[in-house]
Amino acid sequence: MNTNSLKMKSEYDLKRHQERQTGKEPFKEFLNATRTDNTSSVANRTKIRVAVASKGGGLVNQHFGHAKEFEIYDVDHDEAHCVERRSVTPYCQGGYGEADVLENIMQTLSDCQAVMVSKIGACPKEQLQAQGIECVEAYDVIENVVLDFYEQYQMS
Repeated sequence: MNTNSLKMKSEYDLKRHQERQTGKEPFKEFLNATRTDNTSSVANRTKIRVAVASKGGGLVNQHFGHAKEFEIYDVDHDEAHCVERRSVTPYCQGGYGEADVLENIMQTLSDCQAVMVSKIGACPKEQLQAQGIECVEAYDVIENVVLDFYEQYQMS
């Protein structure tokens, strides 16, 4: 699967994002208004877990190597829920101890099917992919990125 070719729309509404995070707006209604409904094989769809590197603002907007934490989302065909935040030591440390740090990050994300980042270097990308974790580079609203990935993941 070529996840680098995801076409993202940059439609971000901070108020709507905050309402979704506090549970004031049902996320399903938001998705029904913004995404096409593909329910033909809903019964065969499963929930997946993804990690997101974010500096805040509801966006995938942080480099993998600079992340001090990853937001963990459970995603199914029409919903994405942030279930926790996992702290890590940033991978980029100027060449010192990076192998050990990467191993710890991989262990921290081992239950995830993908990691969403604004950028990622070749070495960590290869190691994560070898562990079965897809790497998605994007700069967009978190919900858009994770739900678009879910659709592609289900098709593969």
